[in-house]
Amino acid sequence: MAMSASTSQSAVEPDDSVSMAVVRAVSSAADRPVLELPPLYEAIDPDALDALFDGHRTAGRIEFRYAGFRVTVRADRTVSVSPVE
Repeated sequence: MAMSASTSQSAVEPDDSVSMAVVRAVSSAADRPVLELPPLYEAIDPDALDALFDGHRTAGRIEFRYAGFRVTVRADRTVSVSPVE
């Protein structure tokens, strides 16, 4: 679901990891193949990110920068990306 021309938001699929959803969301927003993006671990620990949002958390979010984008992951497992200006 697009929020504006510069920000996009998507829900993490039930069988998908949050870290993979982040990479796919940034890939889509950047219009670049996943394999052309830098490794996610250069921005954040993917295992820790997955563990943080793998439970039944009802509140909270984390924000970080990755590949020229500000990424926000919320407790409801939605991922938002917007270009860093």
